[in-house]
Amino acid sequence: MATLPTRQLQATSPSLLLFAGRATSSLPSATVSVEDEEDESTVISISNQNTGQSVTLIGTAHLSEKSNKQVRRLIETLQPNAVMIEIDPSRLERLGFSNVDEIKIATVTDSEDIELPIAPRKTKGGGLMRFAQEASIGVFSQVARAVLTQIYKSLENDMDQKAGGEFLQAVQSAESCTACDTLILGDRNSITTISRVAELAIDSGDFMGVLNRLQAVNQEEIDTLEPKVRKELLIQKGQEGNDDYELDKTELTTAIIETLKDDEMYRTRLFARLEQDVPEFFQAFLKERDYLMSESILREFEKRPEEVKTIVGVVGLAHVPGMERHFKSVFANQPAPLVQDIATVSSV
Repeated sequence: MATLPTRQLQATSPSLLLFAGRATSSLPSATVSVEDEEDESTVISISNQNTGQSVTLIGTAHLSEKSNKQVRRLIETLQPNAVMIEIDPSRLERLGFSNVDEIKIATVTDSEDIELPIAPRKTKGGGLMRFAQEASIGVFSQVARAVLTQIYKSLENDMDQKAGGEFLQAVQSAESCTACDTLILGDRNSITTISRVAELAIDSGDFMGVLNRLQAVNQEEIDTLEPKVRKELLIQKGQEGNDDYELDKTELTTAIIETLKDDEMYRTRLFARLEQDVPEFFQAFLKERDYLMSESILREFEKRPEEVKTIVGVVGLAHVPGMERHFKSVFANQPAPLVQDIATVSSV
């Protein structure tokens, strides 16, 4: 057995593993099994009282076997008319599909034609340096995606399972669901998201500082979490206080991911810090994608109001709070949170 090096943990951002956030389940108690109750904090249902339509969001950890099983159980129980997953068409291949025609569902849609509200860019600085930074966005985005892909592959090897298994499970469950005739690929291309981080970083005048700030938050939070998880595992094995005991790397990595999924206080602190310390990352990776995925679901409700009454969304945990706010605002005939944010910024 091998000890998981601290430097490897630090290189693996918890924000990438989880995008975690808290949501309270409002599923009818009769539909929740004992096993579901363990994960009920990761599920929320929001209803539109005017139309009778409802959306259920299942918050997942991208390398959690428990998440995969929960997705299957809830889709089987709820029998939705449509399922939305945090995937864009370019990532279907990672789930084992060469193209959408291989998915055995009547209709497959995406969010690529949904217009994203973006505040006018406020530039800081200029000249040759800014021109060079703008020109490097494409290269930066390609390199960053390659790095993120490698991080996930490393974790997949450690845990002997593929990241995003909950999305494949959602597709398979939707294919088996008699009521479901639509699969929504609600996310945007990862290159676009990374490019947006670069644009926002340039606008903030701290292009390279974004990565440094993100790494600093990640390292500090992992340094806090890893000893706690290790101690709990040692207690379970009757080795409390034995710092020389070598924990299996896969077991430790799995325990860290499940702790990320279950620890509300850690998740709340992590994402509060990210929003405060790395707003460029938080805006591009969370707020904008929350908007697009929420709108992809709302569009399906609007297209077929009499036929589509229930939609299930399968997303990383951190997207649940923002998407919940989005649906509550729109169902109350209020502007979406991102639209409100942009209006506030523009008025300053």
